[in-house]
Amino acid sequence: MSRPPLALELDRLLAHRFEARVVPGLERIAGVLAELGHPEHSFPSVLVLGTNGKGSTAAFLASILQSMGLRVGLYTSPHLVRVEERIRIGGTPLPPEELLVWVQRLSRFPELSYFETLTAAAFAAFAENHVDIAVMEAGLGGRWDATNAKAHEVALLTNVGTDHQDWLGPTRAHIAAEKAAALRGREAILGEWDPSLAEVIRTHAGPQTRISRASQWVTVEPLPTAQPSLFSTVRAHAFGEEWQLQLPLAGRFQVHNYRLALAGLGALDQLQLVPRPSRDALIAGTLATRWPGRLEEIRWQGRRFLLDGAHNLEAMTALTQALAAAGLAGKLDLVFSCLSDKPLAAMAELLRPLVGEVQVTPLPSPRARDLEELARAFPGCRVAASVAEALEAAAPHRLTLVTGSLRLVGEALSFLRGQA
Repeated sequence: MSRPPLALELDRLLAHRFEARVVPGLERIAGVLAELGHPEHSFPSVLVLGTNGKGSTAAFLASILQSMGLRVGLYTSPHLVRVEERIRIGGTPLPPEELLVWVQRLSRFPELSYFETLTAAAFAAFAENHVDIAVMEAGLGGRWDATNAKAHEVALLTNVGTDHQDWLGPTRAHIAAEKAAALRGREAILGEWDPSLAEVIRTHAGPQTRISRASQWVTVEPLPTAQPSLFSTVRAHAFGEEWQLQLPLAGRFQVHNYRLALAGLGALDQLQLVPRPSRDALIAGTLATRWPGRLEEIRWQGRRFLLDGAHNLEAMTALTQALAAAGLAGKLDLVFSCLSDKPLAAMAELLRPLVGEVQVTPLPSPRARDLEELARAFPGCRVAASVAEALEAAAPHRLTLVTGSLRLVGEALSFLRGQA
């Protein structure tokens, strides 16, 4: 499916933003938002940051808020197929022609990076569309992340892992300090409690920040299932209500993301920023949650694919544990690629015991890992010339896992949906 002319113009304008040098600091986007009349002040918001699980947590929270009858803005990154996926209002991506208008208006600020441009556009679009509340996923998630140009009422920290060390620091302690600095002066809820990082987080979050754990707000317990499954059934207790359901997002780790999303909703309720949710809204919003490219199964021409954007060691560990728990070890083939700054050897070591036939493929990115390196990580693998070729070569009678990079998942989705 080809892009309409306006969408192509949007892509062209944004491509120039990649040339802008990324410089730490909030001065540029803060100045631009002031020029725009401070659209970020028009609505309350929740910031979701962390190494992994940000998108799923944001998706759960936004979906439940929408089920409560609120007009919700959702800002996430990166996109998988189309840039307009990043900015959603009421669950629908911002039309490319509307996003184009904002990108054109922001063209008089050439100092903005790609991410800063889209973040400013999101703030402006949410204000113009009169959202009741916004849920915003951080990018790299440190103190200088553009999403921090707004003082969010609630911040949710999913976890602290090792990714983007070139920006956030070489160790988990350094990364925790950077992410904690983004929590300053807010109601901050931690999804994962690591005692070894507790003091670092408290120190860098500052004395005005109220820090709590998700488990202090709500109870979400996984229930045993008769058969191994990728999907978790949970019993939840919050807001004076109790309910039981199967989470619509696959992976055992989604239990933690769901708990954190509900805790964030609890904080919004306590701050009287949203009405207290009903049991029906909690259940309906949970079941309506969608988050593409994360353990997402797609059928295409008699083949079955399982797409997951795991691209760092913690995410790959969670993915392989979920696959093993679901009884899929040895029942999968693999299409793999990753970027040059990712831990290829460690990710391959986790994947090799679970999969049969392996294909590695190039990515259309200057940061792509060299094909020869990919092939060495998976001895005996097939080297495909493209993502499309790898998908077409997948065995019809096997489930094929596509993982290692969100860029890879985006390319696969584009092809499988007929948008290549």
